[in-house]
Amino acid sequence: MENVTALLTPKTGSAMPRALLRWQWLAIFTLASAEASDGPPFEAFRWNEEYRYLAKKTKPTAYERLKYAPFSTPAVEGYISIGGSVRSRVNGYNNDLFGLTEAQDGAQWLQRFYGHADVQLSDSGRAFFELSADYADASGDINSGIFDKDKAAVSQAFFDWQANATRLRLGRQEMALGSARLLGTRDASNVRRSYDGLRLDVNHRGTDWRVFYLQEVEVEDGAFDNSSQSDHSVWGITSSWAGTITRADIYYLGLKRNDAVYVQGIGDETRHSVGARLFGNASSWDWDIEALYQFGDFADSDIRAWTMASYIGYRFASGLGERRVALSLNIASGDADPEDGRLQTFNPMFPNLAYFEDAAIYAPQNFYNVKPEVIWSVATKTNIEINWNLFWRLEKGDAVYVRGLRPLAGTENAAGSFVAHSPSIAVEHQWSRHLGISLSYSYFFAGDVIDNAGGKNAAFLKAQAEWKF
Repeated sequence: MENVTALLTPKTGSAMPRALLRWQWLAIFTLASAEASDGPPFEAFRWNEEYRYLAKKTKPTAYERLKYAPFSTPAVEGYISIGGSVRSRVNGYNNDLFGLTEAQDGAQWLQRFYGHADVQLSDSGRAFFELSADYADASGDINSGIFDKDKAAVSQAFFDWQANATRLRLGRQEMALGSARLLGTRDASNVRRSYDGLRLDVNHRGTDWRVFYLQEVEVEDGAFDNSSQSDHSVWGITSSWAGTITRADIYYLGLKRNDAVYVQGIGDETRHSVGARLFGNASSWDWDIEALYQFGDFADSDIRAWTMASYIGYRFASGLGERRVALSLNIASGDADPEDGRLQTFNPMFPNLAYFEDAAIYAPQNFYNVKPEVIWSVATKTNIEINWNLFWRLEKGDAVYVRGLRPLAGTENAAGSFVAHSPSIAVEHQWSRHLGISLSYSYFFAGDVIDNAGGKNAAFLKAQAEWKF
């Protein structure tokens, strides 16, 4: 890997002014040093935050007045809450994607700015607006991805209508399902994933139901030029059932995607998924187990695919802090014969790929893996995670799939099953309620599939700071 100075030096003629790069880190730590107030942790989905408790404060701070600004008119009353985040992240790559692509070595510097206004209208309605600006620079031969740059965008703009245990949401919105294996936010990239559409949430006799139709917003790198298309859409109905120690999610999901890419070819697909997830905890144990079956059409082929995933952990405390040991076992189908008129490659739809590791190399298609891990909570604000991911290809007639849900060049004809094994270490520290910092490193030892495809070992380094208000 290149030296640190070279990795962090932007390319000549960068679209992002160097002054902005220098100011970014200064701003984060300056703002973090001026701790605004105590309060609950910030949510991954900012519209989940609730600030009505500040109405009881007789002398709110300037920051608290920003988070809770009540208003009243003859027609309606409520409050406005202003918030946002600033994130700076550096990704360093050595032989990215095992050196099987043209862009292999270098670094990305990703800058992200989000700001929102949450207008709460009594208990029956809400309007939520969020703007974003996402910038990217690179060094070496690494280039910025399509989800790294967006000069200015309306990332969310939706209205909620609520009555008792029913809520209807219309507009541009973020959404995740369950463990985010199938629908995630794409937070590891610079531009978070959003959709245009509607969702209906209902709680009936203790069971949570959700019905939705969404079109993914396509990212353009200009200003306010993002739009959604019906040829990249997802719909479904999900239910969540609560037991004594275990919860269950049962769901149906539909997907329409044009120009999907597999070893079999490129074509339009309509895919249906039915699945179930069991998750919960008891005593020191926790578990998350999921299984899913897919059917539908891809070009002139029938789709028959499946996946199973499990994540089981055990927590214990000692004088050195709390520790958690866990084991993740996962498998997803691949295409045994690209010429038989059936597509058996699993499609993870809109996943959070970083659940393997921060490098987000692998896509969960045509694979099985074993990943033991240890998480050590050194203090209330610091976590250290060490894991080792062993990754195989399931069907030799199919490729290894990577970020972007595409086959990795050269692997479809490479002999062997073992892809790679990769130890990783990650350190996260919550400096304050507003500032979180993290550092991670992964090394990928190439297996026989990568060796036979002409690839080599790879490495990844990430450093990140994020300030929220």
